[in-house]
Parts: sequence; structure tokens; C-alpha cells
Amino acid sequence: MSAFRRRLARRVSMALLVTGGVVYASWVLQFVLPVHIDPVTSFISELSAVGQPFRRVFRTLDLIGGALLLLGGAAAWWQSRRWPGVWAPLVVLGTCIVLEALLPLEESFTDVQLPDPGTSSWWARITEPHGVISFIETNAFLVLLVTCTLALRRIDAPVRRRRALAVVGVAAALSGLVDAVLTAALLVNGDAVALGLVQRLGVTLTATWLALAPTWLLWVTLHRRRHRESAAPAATGNPERGTPPYDQQRKVS
Repeated sequence: MSAFRRRLARRVSMALLVTGGVVYASWVLQFVLPVHIDPVTSFISELSAVGQPFRRVFRTLDLIGGALLLLGGAAAWWQSRRWPGVWAPLVVLGTCIVLEALLPLEESFTDVQLPDPGTSSWWARITEPHGVISFIETNAFLVLLVTCTLALRRIDAPVRRRRALAVVGVAAALSGLVDAVLTAALLVNGDAVALGLVQRLGVTLTATWLALAPTWLLWVTLHRRRHRESAAPAATGNPERGTPPYDQQRKVS
């Protein structure tokens, strides 16, 4: 592959990752579209539920965002030939987002009268395909957060940037934990106070991290590989051009 094609492939992969991460936070369109659910108490997935006026908009964006993350992760895996523990969960996460869009909730339920807490109706909601896929998606992100953080540390990425990304990722994970606790409270006593707010904060932090961390890992990996490849001829010498080996070159003071 020529140098131009390698650069183009690298830029396309990075664009896929960044755009996919940004589109993951498409819920912000709720502030400009007249949807019928409360952003403070509702699940984000209810924006795509059957009966919502702009469900097709949010489903389409979810499909696009998930597909971009899936393709970006696969392309990054192919180009870097490293970090399978990073790109595999990213591909799984993108796949889950696509499946969520294809299997939306059958209805919005936090904006209507909630069923009696503790009944089997709640169990039916969290065990339906959408709920199971969301559970897998959450765990895929947690695995990705750990493996990508370790990969950035292994390649000795700049400490300040690495720590900043770690703070965003941990905050996203903690928001997910609080979201799970509030969801459990909703299942037990029917109280959904601040559930939607916490979930939206967590998704925004997750989208920010997804747009930055994997992209940075790919860039650093490919940049350093290119630097090593360009330095190799200088170190061994190029007889065709008459370039002496590196250890025979005189140092310039």
C-alpha cells in the first residue's frame, strides 16, 4: 500500500471513530425537537420507542453512530494490527447500538402511569431484547475503557492527556453505576427521579470518551510505527543512495 493510501485509510478510520462517538450523544436533539418525554426522568431509549413522533430520527442516528463505531473499530484493528482487546469490545459496542436501533422499545413508559413496583411487568421490561442488548453494550464499554486506558499507558502516551481521558471515562462509568442504582429503585418503588438526567450525563461523557480515546490510541500507534519504519533505512544505510549507516555518520554539534 502506498504512503498516500495509508494516510487516507488512517484519516478515514479516525473520522469514523470521532463521528461515531459524537453521534452516540444524539439525544441532545431532544432539546430542539418536540418530543413527549421528560429529559429528567425518562430513559434515552424511549426517544426511539414506538409511538414517539421523532422515533425514526433517533433510530436512524443510532444506526449511523453504531455502524460508524463498528466500522471504525474494525478498520483500526486492521491498520494497527495491535490492541485486539481494545478494538473487539468497540466493535461489540457498535453492534449493540445498531441492534438497539433495530429493536426499539415497544412503548414509552416513564411518561405514563407506571405499573405497580415489584411486579413481573418490570421483569418483562428489563429482560426483553432491548434491555439485554443494553446490558451487553454497557459491559462492552467498561471492558473498552479498561483496555484502552492500559494500551495508552503501555505506549507511554503523554500523562496529562491520558489522565484527562481517564477522568472522563471513569466519570462515565460512575454515571452508569448511578444509572443502574436509579433503575433498580424504579423497578422496586416506581420512583424515577433524576434517572433520565443521570443517564444523559453518562451517555454524553461516554460519547466524549469514545470520540477521543480510541482515536488517539490509533493515531499514536500508527504515528510511531511510521516513525520507526522511516528511521530503519537511516539506521541500516541505503546503498542505492549512498547513505552510510547511522553509526558511521558524524554527529553535528
